[in-house]
Order: sequence, then C-alpha cells, then structure tokens
Amino acid sequence: MLKIAIVAAIIILLAPMATSSFAQEYKTISNVGKDAGDGATTFDVQYSSIKDIVSSSVSVKDKSVDFVLVGKADTNSTLVLKLPTGLISGPFIGVFEDGQIITNYNTTQESGDTLVSIPITPLAEKISIVGTTIVPEFGPVAAIVLAISIVAIVTVTRLRPIHL
Repeated sequence: MLKIAIVAAIIILLAPMATSSFAQEYKTISNVGKDAGDGATTFDVQYSSIKDIVSSSVSVKDKSVDFVLVGKADTNSTLVLKLPTGLISGPFIGVFEDGQIITNYNTTQESGDTLVSIPITPLAEKISIVGTTIVPEFGPVAAIVLAISIVAIVTVTRLRPIHL
C-alpha cells in the first residue's frame, strides 16, 4: 500500500512537468489580411516555430498568404500555423518554401481554424500558402449596398413599369 501511495505522489508531482514540456506554445502575428480587400477585415494568426514571423501579406489575385520568417535554426524544424478559415480555406492548392513546392505538409481542421504543419529548412525565409478562397475582396458593407441596390431596382420597376 505504501508503494502505491509513493508512486501516486510521484505521478502527481511529475504530471504538471509532463504536460508543460509537451504543450505547444503559440506566438501571434496580428492584422493578417490588412493589405487585402477592404482593409478592415483582419485576422490574428497563431504559429509555433523556432523562427519568428515578421510580416505577412495576402494576395487576393493569387489566393495566397505569404509569411516572412527570420531567426536562426541549426536543423530542419516544423512551422505550425493556425489559419482562420475566414482568412484562407482549402483544400490548399499548394504550400511553398522560398518558391519551391512542399508536398509533405499536414492539415487538420480545428474549430474555425485550419492547423497546417509545414516542415522547413534552416534557411527558409518565406512560406506561401495557396488556397481555394481568401479574404473577401469586398467586406460586409459592399454586400449590404448590393442588397439595398437590388431591392431598390425591383421596387422602382414595380412602381413604374418600363415602357419600350
């Protein structure tokens, strides 16, 4: 009985260290998407990497998000990105490291985010992700204006029929 109590005490004392050593710490890059669409729709992207992300850019035309990496790494590592589905959604057409396509990346859907694990080399400076949809070019205000315009046109044509 004493042995069981000792083992239980050791497990209780070591459990917090085990969970903290395996927990993944995320950093955040803010205002991703401010250079696309109406500029008001931005997202915070969480990431985990040995390297830091210093900037991001979104190309609506190419349907891509680019991340610029800095930092020193001695070995290959993994960049994990939590991409909001409002920013970019898949299936992803391609993931590129410094212009070279990467095929061995993994994606996982996770409550409104797509978790992307990308293996990177120590010299990696730019990661590009090409999706099927990207931040909307026009925000919610444009959609409201369009809806009001359609309702106004329908109303005017009902009140005043067009005579040719």
